[in-house]
Amino acid sequence: MDLAADYIHPTPRGGRCRVRIYLPDEEGDAPVVICSELPTNKGTSVTNAAERIAAEVIKHHELPVPVWIEQRTSETAYGPEERFALVVFSDYEVRELAPYLGVSLTIGEPTWKRLDRASVEDLVGQEV
Repeated sequence: MDLAADYIHPTPRGGRCRVRIYLPDEEGDAPVVICSELPTNKGTSVTNAAERIAAEVIKHHELPVPVWIEQRTSETAYGPEERFALVVFSDYEVRELAPYLGVSLTIGEPTWKRLDRASVEDLVGQEV
């Protein structure tokens, strides 16, 4: 996989997270997005804003259904170790959360499954 984007993305309530987008080498494979909580984030966490962040990233980058991974570093995890989780959404249709405001996007409800660093690095084919 090739790292196509690595940037700081806003989260609700004035927060920020890191987004890395990996595009597949093989046609038909899914892109991988790693959304990382930043130690300096003062806004909504990536866990609590997963549907909104994913919708914005998918729409802005015109991604097909991605593999979405959430990362919390040792500075942001609830405990001493970093954590990774595969986030699966009930659907990936980007829609407006509050059409009358015209700003917030969302997708389906998320569920999380723990992953380890080695699994994530195997998936993207490089260190993260």
